[in-house]
Amino acid sequence: MAMVGVSFGLNPQPEPPAQIPDQALDMIKHHEGVKTKPYQCPAKLWTIGVGHLIKADEQWMLNATLTDQQVEDLFRSDLRWCDEALTDAVRVPLNQNQMDALYSLCFNIGADHFKSSEVVQHLNRNDYNGAANAFMNWVTPAVLEPRRKKEKALFLTDI
Repeated sequence: MAMVGVSFGLNPQPEPPAQIPDQALDMIKHHEGVKTKPYQCPAKLWTIGVGHLIKADEQWMLNATLTDQQVEDLFRSDLRWCDEALTDAVRVPLNQNQMDALYSLCFNIGADHFKSSEVVQHLNRNDYNGAANAFMNWVTPAVLEPRRKKEKALFLTDI
């Protein structure tokens, strides 16, 4: 069942938060995948679009086929909570590669997990190497290990 014209209550083409460059958006899309139909992620949670977990009040999405524009709108809407989590949690300066890696991690593990993570704890103690190593605490299910290695490597890359 196609859901043409569904706007998710958003502006027609919401912009991502200004801090998130296209390279970070592309990295998240690459890791999450882009799906117009619902599927179960490795954690067996119903998901659609770019890693959007279908919430209790979004059950209609379980039978939906989203347009490419709906997928993009939903993704950009989801990025807002991710941007807020980084802004709220991280208290140290970051280069763009570090921010990109953190956006990818946060988008995947969720705002609450991100804010309380050892990654953030190390960062806020100015322990950038400890923060990089803590990315590897988030490799369950095991299919996430290559993603975490890429995020960690990006985080450690100077601009």
